[in-house]
Amino acid sequence: MARLFLSLLSGAIFGLGLAISGMTDTTKVQGWLDVFGHWDPTLAFVMGGAILPMAVAWQVSERMFHPVLGGAFPERPKREVGPNIVIGSVLFGMGWALAGLCPGPALASLSWGGVGGAVFLLAMLAGMLAAPPIRARIDRLTLKRSSMDIRALTPDYAVSPQIDPSDLAAIKAAGFTTIIDNRPDGEIPDSLQAERMRLAAEALGLTFVSNPVTPGMFTDQVIETQRKAVENSSGPVFAYCASGNRSSCVWALMNAGAKPLEELVGAPARFGYNLTPLVPMIEARARR
Repeated sequence: MARLFLSLLSGAIFGLGLAISGMTDTTKVQGWLDVFGHWDPTLAFVMGGAILPMAVAWQVSERMFHPVLGGAFPERPKREVGPNIVIGSVLFGMGWALAGLCPGPALASLSWGGVGGAVFLLAMLAGMLAAPPIRARIDRLTLKRSSMDIRALTPDYAVSPQIDPSDLAAIKAAGFTTIIDNRPDGEIPDSLQAERMRLAAEALGLTFVSNPVTPGMFTDQVIETQRKAVENSSGPVFAYCASGNRSSCVWALMNAGAKPLEELVGAPARFGYNLTPLVPMIEARARR
């Protein structure tokens, strides 16, 4: 209940801030975007006022394992620039410039019954419904990955960012016998989802285990499923998720107490995975 109340309060404060700053004034927004005409730079201060606290919040969250009110932190934005980001950004910018509204201000503008905001909101909902099939089509027309990126934490356990069915032959050739998918199907297009990957892996004689991990939610069930998959494997194990971070975290947790803490944090760190926020949970599991 406290979480719901604070979420409502935060949303109300956010909406009030949008209204006071002028973000719900379509003419002001369009004036800010009109850099080659009658440019109004005042909203740049609003953007700066949003970016700076968020930058601090990301730094603070890196030192925490769970949010104060429970749940899980969202994944950090990915650095890779692909067709989805470029096309989505262009469409978002065009819509913002034409209408003078984006999702947050559109919701805030409903508080005084703005007809324009309601029309924008309906159009936005229609776009949200159309986006998944369009994105899936773009994903089918482009390669999700161009090369393998195997990151061995130990001689018998490696992690990787998202793989493609065409990568499975190379994974087998590298000596791996078990594939663990730590990525929920909701994050990826149909062509990369667990059942399709399972069929492709088993056709090559590989063992495939689906063990989806929601970011930040390392439950006992997830850890035990990963442990059993590793213990039952006839050879080296290859685990993947969006970046390889979740697969590294589960590995560290399932080996808590069995391997030195320095190794559990240090091995993933060689590949850029920061498991420092996970240390309290690793130590707690080691004491069990």
